[in-house]
Amino acid sequence: MLKAEVAGADAGASSRRRQAARERAAREVAERAMKARDVLKGLEAERARRLKTHREDEKKKSEPSASLTDPEARRMRFADGAVRAGYNAQIAADARAGIIVAIEMTDRRNDAGLAAPSLPPRRRGVDDLVRRYGVPPKRLLVDTNYATAADIAALAEHPKGPVMVFAPPPAEREDVKPVTLARRAKERAREPDAVRAWRARMATQDGEMTYRRRMLIERINADRKNHGFGAILVRGLRKVQAVALWHALAHNLIAAHRLRAAVA
Repeated sequence: MLKAEVAGADAGASSRRRQAARERAAREVAERAMKARDVLKGLEAERARRLKTHREDEKKKSEPSASLTDPEARRMRFADGAVRAGYNAQIAADARAGIIVAIEMTDRRNDAGLAAPSLPPRRRGVDDLVRRYGVPPKRLLVDTNYATAADIAALAEHPKGPVMVFAPPPAEREDVKPVTLARRAKERAREPDAVRAWRARMATQDGEMTYRRRMLIERINADRKNHGFGAILVRGLRKVQAVALWHALAHNLIAAHRLRAAVA
């Protein structure tokens, strides 16, 4: 076709291609705008629900907004302090071997509750590990609040096997009124056995030493960022997830080579 165009047989082909490209771009912009409106409605509904339970926290936040470039992305605060559209990467790894065992991209702005068992067809956190490997991890090392108290209790009774959570308890103020301390003690007394066991575990030296192994995960996070994982140049959650899986595969191939060399 290009040869015919150069020869003058189809002089209007170039113009038609440009016009088709403009029309396609216009359609894509319109589709993203419609999707952004739907996302914005969902964010506004979510904010309305949270205003009923976390009013002061929500009042400090800016009004919900959706990205026209990638409506599936959420506006998040990044490490450099800037707020822009992005995704939240969740990486599960064997800390000692340095192998990524699962990776998931989400539009969640925080990690709270992501370890919790989930209902099908959605599989995330520990349930994603069960889907991949048939069994859950015996020990789960996570940040504070990544697994809530309810999550810790549920994971201890996971149908595929109990999961022992290692996570620092949230900091609590001690300079409070005696009535507040008494209320806190009553609430603790009503906690499930698994949650009380978690608190006791994290108060021991063994629990602290076990949790320190989580620092080994940071080298994986740093390595992926050094290989460009901090900026993914595609749109949409499915494409972002595909790029994340490629990163995990590349990382594991390098880690496997290192592990083989270590035992050779």
